[in-house]
Amino acid sequence: MELNKLKGLRRNLVILALVELIGGLFLIIYNDRGLEILLRILGIIAASYGVITLILWLFKKEKKENISMLITAVLGIVAGACFIFLWESMQGVFTLIVGIFAGVYGILKVPNMFAMKKAGFKKWFLLLIPILLIVGTGIVIGLNAFNSTVFTTNVAAILLGVVFILGCAADIIALAGASGIEETVAIATEVDADAPAITENKEE
Repeated sequence: MELNKLKGLRRNLVILALVELIGGLFLIIYNDRGLEILLRILGIIAASYGVITLILWLFKKEKKENISMLITAVLGIVAGACFIFLWESMQGVFTLIVGIFAGVYGILKVPNMFAMKKAGFKKWFLLLIPILLIVGTGIVIGLNAFNSTVFTTNVAAILLGVVFILGCAADIIALAGASGIEETVAIATEVDADAPAITENKEE
C-alpha cells in the first residue's frame, strides 16, 4: 500500500473515531432526549435532500427519463417528515430502525477489517471483537424495539451510544494497524532509496 494512501487512511480514521466517540457520549449522557434529537436531525437531512432532489428534477428537461430522481425525492421527504413529526407516535418503529442501523453499521466495518488484513496488519482479527459486539447490540435493539415496558427509548439511546463507542474502538485498532504498516512501508522505502548508493560505494 502506498505511503500517501496510508496517511489518508489514518487521517480518515482519526476523524471518524472522534465523530463516533462524541456521538456515542452524547447519546449516553443525554439518553432522555438524545435519540429523539438524533432522529430529528436525520429527518431534517433526509427531508432537505428530498426537497433539493425534487427541485433538481423539476429543472430537468427529460423528466420521464429521470423518474428515479423523483422517487428518491419523495422517499426522502416522506422519511424526513416521519422522523420529524411522527417520532412520539411511532417510537417502536424508529427504535427498530435504530437496531437495523446498528447492525448494518457493524457489517459495514467488515470490509475495513479485511482491508487491514490485506494491507499486512497481523492482528486484524482484533477488529472482529467490536464488530460482533456492534452487530449483537443492533440485534438486541431490534428484537426489543416494541417492548416499551422494559426497553424504553432511553435504553435504545444508551445502547446506540455504546455502538458508536465500539465503532470508535474498532477504528482505533485499525488506526494502530495503519500506523504500524505506514512505519514498515516508510522503512522499506528508505532502504530502497539507499540501496543504489550502497551499491555504488562497493563498486568504488
